[in-house]
Amino acid sequence: MKINLILAPEQAPAELLALQTLNPDKFFYLGKESQLAGTNVLIIDAPDMVTHFKRPMLFNSIVTVGHLSGDVIHQIAFQTKDRNDELIAQLVPENAILAQNSNGKSDYMLWSFWPDHKALGSFLNSDKFNQMKKLMKNPYTTSYIHVNSAQQLSLTHQMRDFDDKMWWG
Repeated sequence: MKINLILAPEQAPAELLALQTLNPDKFFYLGKESQLAGTNVLIIDAPDMVTHFKRPMLFNSIVTVGHLSGDVIHQIAFQTKDRNDELIAQLVPENAILAQNSNGKSDYMLWSFWPDHKALGSFLNSDKFNQMKKLMKNPYTTSYIHVNSAQQLSLTHQMRDFDDKMWWG
C-alpha cells in the first residue's frame, strides 16, 4: 500500500474538506495541535488523489493494524538501525500504520488513530510505547486533529501542547 504525506498543502481548506468528504477512508486532512499550527494531508492508497498536490512524500506501508479512523492522529517520524524496524513493527498499536520512506532508506513514519486525547495519552504513557520509543532513532512526534470543518482551522480554535497535562490526561 502506498501512503503519501503532503506538508502544508497549497489548496484552499474548502477544497481539502471536499476531497476528504469524497474519500473519507483514504484522505485525512490533519491540523497540527501545537503552537506551530498548520495543516498536512495524509493520503492512503489513492494515487488519483495524490495528483492534486505538488510535493507528496511517498511511503510504503509495512504494517497496517485495525481501522484507520479517529479524531486524533499521532505521527512519529523516526529512523532505525539494524533490525529494530522489525521489532517496532511488532509493537504497532491498534488502528495504526507503519510505513517506510519509498527511497528504501531507514526513514519511517508511524501514524496511529485515536478516538480522543485521553486514549492517546494512555498509549503515550504505556510500557508498549516506551519500549517502541527506545527502538527508534531520532523520533519526532506530531499530534493532529482530524479536520472536519473550517471552524477547526480558525485562529480562535485553541491548540494544545504536550506539556498541558490537563488536556492529555
